[in-house]
Amino acid sequence: MSASDSKKSVCILGGGGYLGSHLIRALLEETEYKVRAVDKTFEKLTLASPRLERVQASIQEPGLLESVTAASEIIVSTTALCTPALYNKRPVEVIEANFLDLVPLVDLCTRQGRWLIHFSTSEVYGTYPDRMNEDESPLLLGPVQKERWTYAAAKQLLERLIWAHGQHRGLAFTIVRPFNVIGPRMDYIEGVDGEGTPRVLACFMRSLLYSEPLQLVDGGRSRRTFVSVGDFVDAVVRIVKRPECCRGEIINIGNPDNDVSIKELAEKMVSIYQSRHASGQHFSLQNIGGEVFYGPGYDDSPQRIPDISKARRLLDWSPSASMDDMLPEIIQDYVSHYSGAVGRK
Repeated sequence: MSASDSKKSVCILGGGGYLGSHLIRALLEETEYKVRAVDKTFEKLTLASPRLERVQASIQEPGLLESVTAASEIIVSTTALCTPALYNKRPVEVIEANFLDLVPLVDLCTRQGRWLIHFSTSEVYGTYPDRMNEDESPLLLGPVQKERWTYAAAKQLLERLIWAHGQHRGLAFTIVRPFNVIGPRMDYIEGVDGEGTPRVLACFMRSLLYSEPLQLVDGGRSRRTFVSVGDFVDAVVRIVKRPECCRGEIINIGNPDNDVSIKELAEKMVSIYQSRHASGQHFSLQNIGGEVFYGPGYDDSPQRIPDISKARRLLDWSPSASMDDMLPEIIQDYVSHYSGAVGRK
């Protein structure tokens, strides 16, 4: 693609990752855009299309951001270091990856007149106790010594930078706040194709595949809402198609109907896995302290429920997949992909 094609193309930073790979498929199926995917690896982006170009590189590579920004009408930034186990173990890297590395991108999109669609996080709401609204809810993070909030703080500061560029320097932007997007090709299994503790669903799947107790941090009392990756990318594609009403907006994308405790999530996964893949096998739940599991500096919010009235209004969108719809497919995906690697037939 050349600079002359910029009005017909969208660049996905992090296009080889979980969200990026699903989004690229949807964009190619539902729009006429040419898509440039930028990432260090592309194991999860398996499709082929004459409208798809892969750029295997880090966004830190000299000249990379300048090149892809100049050649694309829309920049979608999905790149992040977003594994909770890293927030208080490698906080400097988390802050660098989620703020400092992306500051040049904001400046480039401003100067070149590009539309920046940035994936932030529901973590920015921190410990806010009520339903979370993009334009009214305060962003309440824990104390500095609770390094678990390094990710949320970095993401929030980047949001504020993007907003300031939009208000004072003319940047066209949309900020997306995902609420726990789950689906096939999520994360990795520790010790098989990745190291370190992944997010909760992959942790539970590893325990199921290895017939180990499912560990519940602080008893699994915290509640989260989960949205299917299909519902999520549908919303993002609608954003791409509706620049007039979505530019300058911060938009929650989640499913408030899928509100469950982490313990309830574990119980649902055990039930589905037993019924389909391990009949007669018993799985136990094991309580573990947050600082034991994640290390010193851990903290958490008791619940996280999105207000999605803005997404309904601007996008004519509503999530449809329930937990019972999503989990069997996700579990089957993990079993199909990993069962041989962990000694199961």
